[in-house]
Amino acid sequence: MGGRISRRRALWLTGGALALPAVGCGVGLAVREDRPKEPEPLGPAQVTGVAHHSITQSFVHVIAHPDDNLYFMNPDLDHALASGAACVTVCLTDGESDGRNVLHTELGRVVRADRPAYTRARINGLTAALALLATGDENSPWDVSLVSYLDGRLVEQHTLRAAPQVQLILLALVEARSVSLPRAASLRGLWLGETEALETLPPVRSGLPAGAGYSREQLIATLHSVLDHYRPTVVRTLDPNPDHSPKPPKDPRSGHVYLDHQDHTYSAYFAQAALARHWAGDRARNATVEHYLGYVNAALPHNLDQAAVGRKVLALNSYGWADNRRCGDPAGCGDRKVGAGALRNGWAQSTRYRAPGSGAWLVPLSDGRLAAFGLLNGAAVQWTQSPRGWDGPRRLAGTGLEGQVQAFRQGDGLIRLLGVRTMLRYAADEHRREIVTAVQTGRDSFGPWESLGAPDGEDPVRSMEFGYPVGLALADGTVQVAARTWGGTVAVRTLSGPGEAWTALTLPPHAGGGVQDGLGAVVDGYGNTHVFATGPRTVVHWASDVPGGPLRPAPPTGLPVPGGPVTAELGEEGALRVRFREPKSARVLTAERAPGSEAWRVVAESAPPGGFGRIATADGAMAVRDDRGRTALRADGRDWQHDGPLLAHTPALATDRDGRLVAEGVGCDGHLYSARQPVPGAPFGAWSQAG
Repeated sequence: MGGRISRRRALWLTGGALALPAVGCGVGLAVREDRPKEPEPLGPAQVTGVAHHSITQSFVHVIAHPDDNLYFMNPDLDHALASGAACVTVCLTDGESDGRNVLHTELGRVVRADRPAYTRARINGLTAALALLATGDENSPWDVSLVSYLDGRLVEQHTLRAAPQVQLILLALVEARSVSLPRAASLRGLWLGETEALETLPPVRSGLPAGAGYSREQLIATLHSVLDHYRPTVVRTLDPNPDHSPKPPKDPRSGHVYLDHQDHTYSAYFAQAALARHWAGDRARNATVEHYLGYVNAALPHNLDQAAVGRKVLALNSYGWADNRRCGDPAGCGDRKVGAGALRNGWAQSTRYRAPGSGAWLVPLSDGRLAAFGLLNGAAVQWTQSPRGWDGPRRLAGTGLEGQVQAFRQGDGLIRLLGVRTMLRYAADEHRREIVTAVQTGRDSFGPWESLGAPDGEDPVRSMEFGYPVGLALADGTVQVAARTWGGTVAVRTLSGPGEAWTALTLPPHAGGGVQDGLGAVVDGYGNTHVFATGPRTVVHWASDVPGGPLRPAPPTGLPVPGGPVTAELGEEGALRVRFREPKSARVLTAERAPGSEAWRVVAESAPPGGFGRIATADGAMAVRDDRGRTALRADGRDWQHDGPLLAHTPALATDRDGRLVAEGVGCDGHLYSARQPVPGAPFGAWSQAG
């Protein structure tokens, strides 16, 4: 038989031996068996026997099951693979389910359960899909070795031969085998201390030892070592804050039922704990983090255009063995439960971040210079315009921040930052989140982060679901902060002194069961506050009748349902203006309501820029993420300009002291990038790296 054999074929022909010799190399990390309230940092670890990539950007994706990144992190996964950077997927569990590799339409057929074989088939499907995205050939061969990142514990590491920067690390832990029912032998049980160790289930023909397991500490330390080795500039996880179902649980043991798989949630917790240790050491580079919504996408408007969905379906069909290809492995060449039904469950048609992002992180200082604010390694940072271009990033106080920060000028001229912080704990009654704020204290300095609590009060469980804040400076010098609540409405807090509290707004009937995160807010020409949110059928609007007054439901907007966050601004002659993506097309729709009127109308529909997510605006211009994961800019009615770095989070726009529009974006390499108009009204110039 001529030609090169594939990795799958090599596994079968060698009777189960791996294609490369096993490598065992302990790294000497101490194991903690106590249960601290917050993970303690460990020292940096060195790993030998694996390829190391020291290029400007590096991606690590932490997933729970072998198809999670294909459903929920794509097209971002696709962009990372196309970048040529190190692109590593760490899969924590086998996703062994019931061990029956059958089509969805054949679930009633009697088939012998074989969990090790089904796991191998799923891994075969994932490597085929990754190879297809990276090289265009789903049969591109992989090399496989056994590697230890911690104390001799082995993982199965796959390296794409044609693109060795693409790797898959399989820990082979058992999955929960239930979407929501609690089970001690699960990632959830391991995190909460309901089991001392979670066993592994080696796939068929794997060199991994049977019966091995990981304690909570060992799993965190292993992920920590992986992060220390690859030194990622982007880390992607699943959703640590899934929405709960409004329906009561069928089994009271479940407590709240969440609209996602429990393995997704707890895999994100383990990744967060490992990141805290990685950032506390001396191996970390500047990194951004993105958390992706999971199963709940099926119930939300589809936000990807046809081309993006088609690309996802190609990868999922490869993963699902839709072509019945022969790969030489009797265990199977993919996950037939997905098969050719990638669109069946409604997950592939959308990609959403848990943090909807903010386009308001670029603001002028009192002396006219622009300042940009972002999150790197869980801490807020600042870049500032200088004669040399941009200085920074300069780290501000605080750790444990997530998503993006919002920055805006108060009535006194000082800049205020808003963000979200997680207190990572091993007990559900202590694990919680809070909204935090910091205020400028000097020319380039900020005070400490102060807690604004959670919109739903002191309940730690409810705090895990509130939305990301949006703030407004009012004419009387006070500040209002709005955020989505656990119950699906919006709560507002006025920062005016002691005793202020969160007030939940009345949910209007046309808001259905609640609104989604991704609020827009603006103060109109009369000083009244307006808050907008995405409802199940339309844009939901609250407004005050007097400056600083309580917000009440405004008349129904009658606008079409957005495909994502809503951005609000003042238009010409003081008109209220909102911008949002149209579902399924990714076009930007612009709607306005004239002063004194209650009628909303769509006044503009942009050409489709591709991509997904929030629209950043300034002086009528727009910046969005495009279909290549970069930035599309549009001003003065021109066509979209597509360029810039591979983007992390949402871009920002502002006008500088000379009246020129300036666009900023944080790249996937952790650097700030900038583009501006050479003169007001001109097209944007080329992008350049700050500093």
